[in-house]
Amino acid sequence: MEIFLRQFVLKLDQEDMNWRKNSVILHDNAPYAVSEITLQLMEGLKIPMLYTGAHSYDSAPIELLFAAFKSDDVNPNQLPQGKSKFINVIDLVIKRMAEIPK
Repeated sequence: MEIFLRQFVLKLDQEDMNWRKNSVILHDNAPYAVSEITLQLMEGLKIPMLYTGAHSYDSAPIELLFAAFKSDDVNPNQLPQGKSKFINVIDLVIKRMAEIPK
């Protein structure tokens, strides 16, 4: 987690030194995200964080995208969507993107 966060902040700093003033990182309450070590690191890196409540899937905007993959419009063959089947999602996205007129 430390390597990721340090690289993430470095990349954001390179793109916009003021990103902390107009951004917030939305995070769930996964144990690795709320561990004392991680919280200290994020504080040291001055990462603006907003934590969702426990099991607050509705407050995570990405869930809207995941819901689209489960719909009949985007997933007419009802491919499995679980973590172990993520490759199906990737294949589906690539296929749908190829269908978009240029």
